[in-house]
Amino acid sequence: MVIVGAGRLGTALAAALSDASIDVAGPLGRRDEIPAQADAVLLCVPESQLSAAAAGMPAGPLVGHCSGASTLAPLAPHEAFSLHPLMTVTPGGADFTGATAAIAGSSPRALATARSLAEVLGMRPVTIDDEDRAAYHAAASVAANFLVTLEGVAERLAATAGMEREPLVELVRASVENWARDGAAAALTGPIARGDEDTVARQREAVAQRLPDELELFDALAAATRRLAAAPPAGGRMKTVRTVAALRQTLAGPRRAGRRIGLVPTMGALHEGHLSLIRQARAACDEVVVSLFVNPAQFNEAGDLAAYPRDEARDAQLAAEAGADVLFAPPPEEVYPGGFATTVSVAGVTAPLEGEHRGGAHFDGVATVVAKLLNMAQPDVAFFGQKDAQQVAVIRRLVRDLDIPARIEVGATVREPDGLALSSRNALLPSSDRQRARALRHALDAVQAAVDAGATDPARITAAGRAAMRAAGVEPEYLELVAPDSFTAVPDVNGEPVIAAVAARVGDVRLIDNEILTPTHNGSH
Repeated sequence: MVIVGAGRLGTALAAALSDASIDVAGPLGRRDEIPAQADAVLLCVPESQLSAAAAGMPAGPLVGHCSGASTLAPLAPHEAFSLHPLMTVTPGGADFTGATAAIAGSSPRALATARSLAEVLGMRPVTIDDEDRAAYHAAASVAANFLVTLEGVAERLAATAGMEREPLVELVRASVENWARDGAAAALTGPIARGDEDTVARQREAVAQRLPDELELFDALAAATRRLAAAPPAGGRMKTVRTVAALRQTLAGPRRAGRRIGLVPTMGALHEGHLSLIRQARAACDEVVVSLFVNPAQFNEAGDLAAYPRDEARDAQLAAEAGADVLFAPPPEEVYPGGFATTVSVAGVTAPLEGEHRGGAHFDGVATVVAKLLNMAQPDVAFFGQKDAQQVAVIRRLVRDLDIPARIEVGATVREPDGLALSSRNALLPSSDRQRARALRHALDAVQAAVDAGATDPARITAAGRAAMRAAGVEPEYLELVAPDSFTAVPDVNGEPVIAAVAARVGDVRLIDNEILTPTHNGSH
């Protein structure tokens, strides 16, 4: 390997490659003779000199450059490569370990050489195509060079207030760490992120008085910051956040801009039922948040919690494809921090049916986590599925009683082709029980048929449903006709909305389902 160019970068590369036991000649001057046995020559010269330097290279060896913005064209007609360390090089040298290297090659051999050099130096090689070089290098300049320029302006402005630079240094470090961890939108803080334009106006007045030459820069940065605060995730890609602070920061800009925010709470193991709710939210809202949290507070048995399926990568991909903008996937300690001692309990509607069979603690867990999620995301609309009809009734009562300013929308139950309601539990059914599980659907069909035939007595109607289940070899835990809001038993079916709710164990798997009855004999259908 021959290095041409005795500046900072050429000198540092020659030393680092030699330390890595690579046979290096140089750094040479442009007019020095290239050794005849050279297999590759790396030009560490100014970009404006690349074409002239390459023209003076002998035919045969690979010829590369270290420019960030330049394409491989200046190195023609040589077999060419590029290796640009994405880092700063000071007069004291450089440690390339851990840095990213932008690479390219005009042939597979040339690209492999660039990659090998990067890896020998301990860098992470990233291929950048010729048409993307200028944009890549501009991003690097904004991230490094322009950042230093901005800090220089901040230092001068602070000096007019008698402030030393050290507090700014610590602030910059924390801000960069937040950006690296959470991304630009979530890391954005300050008056523009909060919508405090009065403070921004006072800041602008101070800049105009003390650093008038930088007022145009201040205005341009303020405008760019407003766009960032109001923007959806970059490139339309879904953003994943894991803390309440990051979630609220991500939604702060869209909320100030008047964008409608929708929330779809889930426990993961996403299926078409969840995805239909996400698509419903996508159609109705400007920003869609999907929460992914397996809530330990609503599991009665530790074994059920441990067995609950978890695959965040799969769920994230499905949520993004369905139209989610933000995935909120907090760890348990974020939702229930140490010392957490509050439970939300909704009386009445939680007592019958699922309350009897799963205990009050189940709905307390549901109500508590939903209240927290609604407070965390503060959506305009939250979306739930009709399959969990009693849960929907609990949440509607919760929102009404606690004056939570979110509208609750309910999506229709999504079913498999044979009529079985979609559920994450369906995957637990062995093939021998899968056919028997249709008994719940048969029961609801029988109930609807009895109503269509003119039956109004709940006992007679539900008897038809139980008979259909027993014919399939399944004994119901319950099959009841209840009022949608209170889930209390109805005395008769008289044209008012009625829910037929059913639960049963099929083998070891407990399933629930329901149907909103549509009487036809009284003209209401």
